[in-house]
Amino acid sequence: MSSIVTLTLNPALDISLHVDAVVPNHKIRTDPPRYDPGGGGLNVSRVCRRLGEPTTTVAPVGGPPGQRMLSLLTADKSPDGTADNARIVAIQGDTRQSVTVLGRQSGDEYRFVLPGPTLSPGEIAACLAEVLSAAESCRCLVISGSMPHGVEDDFIEGLVGRLSDCRVIVDTSGSALRAALTSGAYLVKPSARELGSLVEGDLITEADVTLAAHEIMAWANIEVLVVSIGAGGAIAVTPEQTFRLRAPTVQVRSAVGAGDSMVAGIAVGLHRGLDLPRAVALGIASGTAAVLTDGTELCHASDVERLLPLVHMN
Repeated sequence: MSSIVTLTLNPALDISLHVDAVVPNHKIRTDPPRYDPGGGGLNVSRVCRRLGEPTTTVAPVGGPPGQRMLSLLTADKSPDGTADNARIVAIQGDTRQSVTVLGRQSGDEYRFVLPGPTLSPGEIAACLAEVLSAAESCRCLVISGSMPHGVEDDFIEGLVGRLSDCRVIVDTSGSALRAALTSGAYLVKPSARELGSLVEGDLITEADVTLAAHEIMAWANIEVLVVSIGAGGAIAVTPEQTFRLRAPTVQVRSAVGAGDSMVAGIAVGLHRGLDLPRAVALGIASGTAAVLTDGTELCHASDVERLLPLVHMN
């Protein structure tokens, strides 16, 4: 059994396109598309494998987009030729698609996320059974990505309550994020924008983010809150400490997958027995490495290794 398990309830077939410029009312010719298996947990698994840690990934898959995504996932192997163990739940609906368009002239990036499927109670129960089975001997379970239609907000709490001796990391959004904060998970990772939506305020400065994080931790039922602040790095808060980790400055090519790469780095660090600051530092190096690649391409291990010494705590 893998020591890291990921759950992606709303995976996607990611399509990345390059164009000269995005202009209205004109046909826009694109370069050949790039296709990748996507969605939070799948991206986390792919990055973990690039960092040398195989995972077991659980995901519902349906329709032609899902089959193409699954074939890409199976073909996405580590340098030693191994692939992750995939536990796939077949569903009636079609796996969603996500399109990223990069305009070369402006450098602007446009993201179009198509609606995902609605999971039936039986399909949700099958996903739950698979992840519980996969997590029986794991050290870390990562629940990442949006929740599809049909999944109630208390799903994460119910899952965490049935696990023992397994750290749960959650990276989600919306009402599921608020629910995750009272779920008993080990670590939850919102972005600063998502944190602002929880406290219903604009978080302009790092002091604003830190204050909001402490406000959340006052009522949350988790051990660690890690708030990503884009190019700035992250702020982490526990009941005992607060620390700030700064990311190295790099030239951003695409921000797609940066958050998932950060979560993967944290999971790998914790799995390897690093203390929390060093695990978060590995996450920041992984997220920073992801923005060096185009479109939906994820980080490269060589970039992570090069950037990690440049992550500073203060």
